[in-house]
Parts: sequence; C-alpha cells; structure tokens
Amino acid sequence: MPIEKMNLWVDVFVRDLGEGDDPAQAPERVKPGLLAFRGWGLERQLSAERRAYIDALRADIDAMKKEMPAHFPYVHGVIEAEKIQEPKVNLRGSPFNLGDEVPRHFLSVLNSDPVPLNHGSGRLDLAEQIAKQPIAMRVIVNRIWRAHFGTGIVDTPSNFGIMGERPTDPELLEYLAKWFVDNGMSIKKLHREILLSSVYQLSDEGIKENLDKDPANRFYWRANRHRMDAEQIRDSILAAAGDLDTKIGGPSEPLKPEYTRRTVYGRVSRYRLDEYLQLFDFPSPNLSAEKRFATTVPLQRLFFMNSEFVQQQAEHLARRAEAEPDNTRRIQRIYQLVYGRVATAEEVKIGLEYLRTEPLKEYEEQKVAKVPEQKPVVAEPASTDEESAADGMMAGVVSPGKGRAEEKTPPLPVSIWGRYAKVLLSSSEFLFVN
Repeated sequence: MPIEKMNLWVDVFVRDLGEGDDPAQAPERVKPGLLAFRGWGLERQLSAERRAYIDALRADIDAMKKEMPAHFPYVHGVIEAEKIQEPKVNLRGSPFNLGDEVPRHFLSVLNSDPVPLNHGSGRLDLAEQIAKQPIAMRVIVNRIWRAHFGTGIVDTPSNFGIMGERPTDPELLEYLAKWFVDNGMSIKKLHREILLSSVYQLSDEGIKENLDKDPANRFYWRANRHRMDAEQIRDSILAAAGDLDTKIGGPSEPLKPEYTRRTVYGRVSRYRLDEYLQLFDFPSPNLSAEKRFATTVPLQRLFFMNSEFVQQQAEHLARRAEAEPDNTRRIQRIYQLVYGRVATAEEVKIGLEYLRTEPLKEYEEQKVAKVPEQKPVVAEPASTDEESAADGMMAGVVSPGKGRAEEKTPPLPVSIWGRYAKVLLSSSEFLFVN
C-alpha cells in the first residue's frame, strides 16, 4: 500500500477509533457516528503553504493570550436597562400577540390597591412587596417545618391556592408566621423554636388508637422516621470516619472518592447529574423541585456493599479505634463514632463473633479462585465528571469499562475491622433519623 494511503488508514481508522487495526474492536465509547479526521492526521495531508498559514494563526492566538490581563474572579449579574419600557399584555399568553401596555405594579389579586413598581426595573420594589405579604411568611415557615418533620402543615409547599392541600393546623401555621415576623424574620431563630418544641422531641413509636385515627401522622402525634438525604448520608459517613472537611466557601468539584468536603460543594451538572446524588433521590437540576421523593431500590444497598468510597471511609473509621486496648473497647469506640451510643452486650457479642469467623480471609480466597488471570490495564488520562462514574463515588457499584487513572494516594488495604465498620455504616440505624 502506498505510504499516503497507509497514513490515511492509520489516522482515520486506528488513532481516531482506538487501538488495533480492526474498527470493530475499538471501544464503543470512542467510536464516532461518522469518520473523524482531525489533528495532526489531517494537517499532515495539507500542503506546506496551508500548514504555514495555520502555524501563523496559532502564533497570533498565542500572542493575544499573552497580552490578555491577569485572570480575575467574576460573577454574572443583572443591570438596569438604559430605557425602561412598560410591559404589554400577552394576549392568550402568546408573546407574539401583544396587547396594550400595562403599568408595572404588584399583583392586584393580593392587593386591592396595587402598589406601583416604578423605581428602575421594579425588581427591588417587587421583592420588598413579596416580603410584606402574609402568604410569603406562611410559605417560608411551612417549608422549614416540612424540612424537620418530613411533611408540611400544608403538604403542597408551592401551592397554597384552591388546588393545593388545606392546612392540617391553620392556627399553628398562623402562629409560626406571626412569630417569624415578630422575631425579625430570622430563620435561625425559627429553627431553634421548632427544634425545642415538644412535638419535635416525640418518639417514632406507634400508638394503636392514634394510628387508627391518623395513619399518615398528619397531626404529628409521633415523629416520622425517615432516611437521610443524599448530602446527609455522605457527610455523615465522612464525619464518622473523621475525614469531613468543614471549610466554608470555594468552587464546586466532582464527588470523587477522595473529595472530603461537604456534599453541598459537590458539582451539580444539568447535563448529567452525579450518579450518587441521582441514586439517593437528589432532584433533577433542570426543574424546580418543591420537595424530594424517597425511593428504595436495590442499587442503594449495593452502593454500601461495593462502593470504594464507603470501604475506604470504613477503613479510616476502623483506624480511629485501633488505639483501644482490646477488641471489646474497639467495638465500643466504633459504636460511639457511628451511632453516638454505647453498644449493648448482645451487639458486642455479635461483633466479636464476626471478627472471629474471618470472613475477609474466606472472601479473598474465593475471589482469587474465581477471577481468571487478566492482562495488565494501561492507565488512561483522568476522565471528567461527566464521562464516567468509574472514578466517582459509584466506583465498584457499576462496571468501570476502562482503565483507572493513577490515583493521588493509594487506597488503604481492606481489613477485617474495615469490613466490620462498613457493616455498621450500612445499617438502618445509621441511615435513618428516628
């Protein structure tokens, strides 16, 4: 084959499709819908004149980059238009069918004498008018109440209208709204008022007479037992292991196993939601979610069984207790770190029996006997957070499908104490709020 054709074959079918001479053997994730011809493989087919032209353009781009000012932080903002125009009525809701101009004012349905919004664009005036409305105060206190009890006094948080649910206790809603206003609209004070109430301190034990009358617990005669949110689960695991970084502020980052900051700083992409957050019912970032819906699926249990993140944090947790003088004291120390209580005699006995059976040794022997010899995997460049879950917190739960990039720090070896700690981290007592 002529050298020109050989170069063309290599550039298009080998380098762009993957290793090997057969396109059918290329990895599925890099196989394009059309043949791609780019980079050096394309440029070396050009004439010397065109290549010189491209090199000159690149030199100009590099020179412009050097002349740019130093990078500085920035945020997107909103400014007032130079000329403020009154809006027109969208007839039948169509932006292409405009009616008469209407002066900007607050909603007349909430105020018989609408307040004009004529300072600039009117955004600040609108925000101040919203804050003065009694319904806004009710909405705020209802959402905070729902965050603590699982259900709201009005269980349609975004709908207080005719089509929404009626409040189960209107007097309580009115009291909280007035108390909130009287105390300077301080959300922190409202949290304290709710958490110190007797209703919040109720147990979750059932009473047959109450259960017959109010099975959904809409009148809050007991506490609602519920699983922690995705952020709470991850933060609690890190806190028990002693690895939680509580530093405030900074950019978001992908939720990698080695990322130890609070989950609120994890990157949330509208293009592809992190699989861990999605698994534990984090709402879609493309929609406005008034509340989260809890699901129970097998993959949630598999996450605690197989996730590299959970195993490594369990190893760190076990190391926090290794200074104890004997196994009983180590079990008690782990119970205090995970559950915040002392282990019972029965729980200590079960733990000691688990440690004596050496399940880790049996597991490793079975694994070595079943797994055939494999060829060494060549490490690839680290992927982005939107390419694969193999490098994220779901590593081990799903098949990675590619070689792992070299990690910054080697993982801790799996130990019998680490596996025992992982069992405790996977328990319902740890995951559920009683």
